[in-house]
Amino acid sequence: MLRKTTRLYSALITVGGTAFAALPAQAQDGPSYDFKLFGGAAYVSPLSDSSLSGIANSVEASREVGWEIGGEWKPSDRLGIEVAYFDATHDVEADGTAIGEISLRPWNVSLNFHLVDRDRFSWWVGPTVSYIDWSEVELNGGGSLAVDSETTFGASTGMTIGLGDSFAIQAGLRWLDASVDSPSLPDEVSVDPLFASVGVAFRF
Repeated sequence: MLRKTTRLYSALITVGGTAFAALPAQAQDGPSYDFKLFGGAAYVSPLSDSSLSGIANSVEASREVGWEIGGEWKPSDRLGIEVAYFDATHDVEADGTAIGEISLRPWNVSLNFHLVDRDRFSWWVGPTVSYIDWSEVELNGGGSLAVDSETTFGASTGMTIGLGDSFAIQAGLRWLDASVDSPSLPDEVSVDPLFASVGVAFRF
């Protein structure tokens, strides 16, 4: 837990420091947008696994593709407040064998610092607060394991490439300090998902 917390704080310090250092250096070429709606696909790669006493040496979630939708409001040229929802279903693997499925369903709120904010290209970084509504683990042999929802933190970065005044291609990376905690399991299972997303955005 200490190692995970240290990684989280290091990521947030790096993101925040880079943002504030770069803000005065960029010049605007005109307003980009006030509101943005976006959607697309994301490839999710869990970065961690855990051992469970008496169960398995390594329990982890599989890499999967899910979908994401969201929106951003920009109260100023450099600051955006983003809300996004993601959904994907993962295999739960114990020592390399799938034993069930679980759905990862986070609601993410991000504070986006726009280092570059132009119609044709925009790039931002920032911290994320996430509420993850984990589903139950549906076991392959029948039955299920209840899983607690969690509120956690992370960091994100993203960019848009404008295709005119309103439409854009959007891509991004997001990392969450997340784990699966079930009353039926002796320990938490670390997940720490990294999301690589690509989609389209409508700006206005």
